[in-house]
Amino acid sequence: MVLSLAKDDVEKLIVGTTIMGTGGGGDPKEGLAMLLGDLESGRRLTLSDPDEVDPNSMVVCAYFCGSITAPKKGRTKTRHEQIEPHMATALTVAEKILDAKISCILPTELGGNNTAVAFHLASLLGMSALDADQCGRSAPELMQSSYQIHGVEAYPSVTVDASGNIVVVERYANADRYEAIVRNLAVVAGGSVFVLDSPVKNEKAKQLAITRTVTKAMRLGECVIEANKTDMHPVKELLKASEGFELFKGKVSSFKLDEKRGFLVGETNFVGDGAWTGHRFKIWVKNENIVAWRDGKVIATSPDPIIVLDQKGYGVTNSEVRKGLKVSIIGMKTEPIWRTEKGLQLFGPRHFGFKFNYEPIEKLV
Repeated sequence: MVLSLAKDDVEKLIVGTTIMGTGGGGDPKEGLAMLLGDLESGRRLTLSDPDEVDPNSMVVCAYFCGSITAPKKGRTKTRHEQIEPHMATALTVAEKILDAKISCILPTELGGNNTAVAFHLASLLGMSALDADQCGRSAPELMQSSYQIHGVEAYPSVTVDASGNIVVVERYANADRYEAIVRNLAVVAGGSVFVLDSPVKNEKAKQLAITRTVTKAMRLGECVIEANKTDMHPVKELLKASEGFELFKGKVSSFKLDEKRGFLVGETNFVGDGAWTGHRFKIWVKNENIVAWRDGKVIATSPDPIIVLDQKGYGVTNSEVRKGLKVSIIGMKTEPIWRTEKGLQLFGPRHFGFKFNYEPIEKLV
């Protein structure tokens, strides 16, 4: 089935993917404006089920790589406005390298902007986005990809910046080196670059990617939107819909989040209120929320999603954190592929330099 998105579907998409962005995934306001602009321009936003796409169709990932903006710091022009004139050129270069026509765009992750980018590029070129992604949430580094778990590399890839500089990575030694190459290009470009990579035929894409995650995120977005319309408790409804875990409720007491070497890095601290009065909570951030402590004890770690929500149940990105912001913090179980040995090597707490092992969130809470 091919789903053609209307305005209300776009809103569900952005709300749901921002929740699954776990503090990262780009600016959802930018993502919403981008997709509503596509509809206003008469372009179609379509989403295809992987099982119903031609197995021989060539599928690529399209996304922005770089640091999300530090709180209280803005950019004068949005990334897609700067780079959009060069997106089609990047795709043409990719097709020339592959000697194949690209016909479907796979979101690299779930995030309020990065998922939107895949839809946006597909709409510009008359293609469809695929109901799948490589992560099942947002993640800070390029190696946090289901393709990497399966041993399938992202090359060849095409990277373009706002000036129109195009860099082709024909091959790389390993995923760490690929991360370094693209991340350094993003730093040189002033924050982010547009990337096309992970080219495979759809028969392989649906085996490598985590499927039907986009519609799953849209259902979470719909849950929150409808709860607010009907005076239901949006966080409670989201917890039921996601089989999630309440971790904390309170407000931001302090934060130190800085853009360093292509990432937003630091920590956010919270003090409790209501039933959580007298308790404290801390999250360590690398673009996304990676490790959380409650009263000094680890309560959740990546790859399980740690999600900060505002009072209406909408996801809060780490660019939007401000002192005094009232929040609820929830956690969810990660996709099963991330709990494998290889998945935890790429996305567990030790990967980020912590000296403790991953424990499933349902055990920690």
